[in-house]
Amino acid sequence: NPKIMKRLITKLGLLFTLSITLMVVACSEDDSLILTEQQAAFELQQPSISSISLNFATPDNPAFTIAWNDNLTGASNYSVEMAETEAFDAPMALGESTSRTFSMSVADFNAALQDFDGAGSEDFFKDLTVYFRVLAGGQSSNVINMNVIAFTEAPPTITAPENNFAIVLSDIAPDDVAMTIEWDDAEAGDATINYDVEAATAGTSFATVIALGSTSNATSLDLTHAQLNDAALSAGINAEEAGDLDIRVRATVETSSGIIERVAALVTISVTPYNTALPAALYGVGAGLADAGWSWDTPVELTLQGSIYSGNVNFTPDNGGNFRFFTERDNWGSGQNYPWYEDRGFVIDANLTNANDGDSNFLFVGTAGEYFVEIDMENKTITLGPPVEGPNCTYDQLWLVGAGVPDAGWGWDTPVQLPCTGTGLYAGNVTFGNDAFRFFTEEGNWGSGLNYPYYEGEGFTIDANFENANDGDSNFRFIGTPGEYYLEVDTVNKTITLGPPQSQCDLDQLWLVGAGVPDAGWGWDTPVQLPCTGAGIYSGTVTFGNDAFRFFTEEGNWGSGLNYPYYIGEGYTIDGNFENANDGDSNFRFIGTPGAYTLTVDTVNKTITLN
Repeated sequence: NPKIMKRLITKLGLLFTLSITLMVVACSEDDSLILTEQQAAFELQQPSISSISLNFATPDNPAFTIAWNDNLTGASNYSVEMAETEAFDAPMALGESTSRTFSMSVADFNAALQDFDGAGSEDFFKDLTVYFRVLAGGQSSNVINMNVIAFTEAPPTITAPENNFAIVLSDIAPDDVAMTIEWDDAEAGDATINYDVEAATAGTSFATVIALGSTSNATSLDLTHAQLNDAALSAGINAEEAGDLDIRVRATVETSSGIIERVAALVTISVTPYNTALPAALYGVGAGLADAGWSWDTPVELTLQGSIYSGNVNFTPDNGGNFRFFTERDNWGSGQNYPWYEDRGFVIDANLTNANDGDSNFLFVGTAGEYFVEIDMENKTITLGPPVEGPNCTYDQLWLVGAGVPDAGWGWDTPVQLPCTGTGLYAGNVTFGNDAFRFFTEEGNWGSGLNYPYYEGEGFTIDANFENANDGDSNFRFIGTPGEYYLEVDTVNKTITLGPPQSQCDLDQLWLVGAGVPDAGWGWDTPVQLPCTGAGIYSGTVTFGNDAFRFFTEEGNWGSGLNYPYYIGEGYTIDGNFENANDGDSNFRFIGTPGAYTLTVDTVNKTITLN
């Protein structure tokens, strides 16, 4: 049948076309359309974050979350394990899950890491690699890993000194080690740990912390006698009395999440400190001190200026020549003998030695006479020299500059001089106005200023007419009634006082001019000033050369000169280092050894002396 044959040929053509099309598609898609049956799997997914730094500040936040696929076990309960190696030689169970996810908080995960068999102190505060897997229905998932930085809050432990340790401190060798504080920090690992060793008065819960020292990673700290003594005194323990200190160690480590602090349990120790405060005076008693003897009726007194005790003393080798210094008058128990100073490293003058008597007193072995004694507690020396005439101060004078001292102002053209008038005493009449000023120790040197806080810090009692100016330099400010006052700065008794003006001398100073005074010469450009330092006494340091000079009562006035015959005519006894120059003006001539001397013109006793 022709129609049937036509339909059959058409169907066969379509079938052939479809076959060709499928062949072309298969070739062009490169077998990607070949379908296979999906394998059953139990697979733990690698988390998107593979490095974790546990934040101790957010302990309840999730540390991590892991998830897995399971079309293999058909389980409804899963166990999660962790290990230090991919082989899971020593797995640790982390927890259970009825879903296909598992989370742990920061606190729980950190605790798990601390209990982890594979973790040790070396694993804290640094990257630690841990491995995870999930178990269910006797099957194990694949293994994944992540890096984690764990932290520890376990505190250090003080291992030395023991609780109730006791020590008596000594100033004989203050730089020697008195005590070593040691501690164990098993969790420190190799992180950078900063340790602060602290003390406080026992039982005060460290309300006031006294820093003893710091280390980085080192787990011990040496403390010298001086350091521990300072701490004990700062804590309020009385010198020569036992008192308790609490000691603790504070460990801190800086992490990416912040600073972790761990504090060791405290230990309590007993400390007996020594006295570092210098008494206002030393007293000398003994046969070697001619003016004292072995009695408290007339002890020799050496006053303190700064860190130096000094004064003129009459020594004698007679009657045994021995003596001792004492820190308290009438108190035999306060003695300081030769070994006391020797043990503390003092260099002692050759005129003094150990008496080797029952008390190891000092023994004077020099030539009898008056000496100027200096006991320097800072530089640790005891020296004997020629006696000092007149007042004895650290400086020849203080200088006052500022708008509060109108005669001076803020400049060095006319500074006001406050001369040394006694042992450690600077005094003189000064005119004050209601403004600021400052004391200076060197003329022309702004860096030598002594302001209000300086004296306050040194424990001075300051006259109520002065206050802190609270300007940029914390100067003095005079707030009293403007006018002239008698100002005293007493460095021995530590007072600054004002009183009515006093008539000390007829003149504020004498002036020296001449070739015999090299700092002046024969001109008025740089005359040497000899200030009034006491009632009728002019005194100061002057450098002399072998030539002529003259005294003057008025600066710049040649007609105010007082020559050698003037003083002879007034009945003065004149030092043998001077003579009449017998030049046209009968000036003085210096004939001694050139150098600096203390020149004193005493108009009351009518003497001119050099020392």
